[in-house]
Amino acid sequence: MRMRTALAAVGLASLALAGCSKQTELASEANAKYDRSDPVIAAPPVGAEVDLTPVAPPADQPLPDEAGQLPTADYQPKSTPDTVTDYRGSISGQISVLPPVSDAAALAQAFANWKAQAASSPGAYEQGAIQLGADERQYVPSDAELIAAEAGDRLSAALSGADDATRAAVAAILPDPASRTYQRFEYRHSDVMGSGRYFYASPPRDASVPG
Repeated sequence: MRMRTALAAVGLASLALAGCSKQTELASEANAKYDRSDPVIAAPPVGAEVDLTPVAPPADQPLPDEAGQLPTADYQPKSTPDTVTDYRGSISGQISVLPPVSDAAALAQAFANWKAQAASSPGAYEQGAIQLGADERQYVPSDAELIAAEAGDRLSAALSGADDATRAAVAAILPDPASRTYQRFEYRHSDVMGSGRYFYASPPRDASVPG
């Protein structure tokens, strides 16, 4: 009986955390989603003893709501898409000066420049804090990778349905398939009750600007 009660408590905590983990659109509105298949489970430190003695919750402790979240007095769920600048606000300035989708040629040049910087400054995998909603092996992109990905996503949107003149202008800057490839990212957040909101990037996804 004691073991079943403890397992139920762990399951309840996992549900509360997983229910707050959002999978949302990219900043470029490309409608891609960071599909995280493994559940978010708060794990004890390695070697730590686990106390299986059930503890009765306080009488006034709120129960999980229908969405699996534990409501608190000041908790506000995030309803907007998770974007690259949510993930890393320090690059907001570089993102804001990227050319608009309406200027495909300038955007192609910015993409080429940032792609070159990303190639010389890649990100890396790190051990993720699973208890905070991270993947077990969490990819941490470099600034250049993030900006190149945003430029590539915008350029792909710019070339969707573009006329021949626009495509020719981009082809002059990106003349071959190799020059059009890039790594793109998807973003999500995890709300950890009692701790805060954490943003994560997906592993790099192979992508290519259309010809």
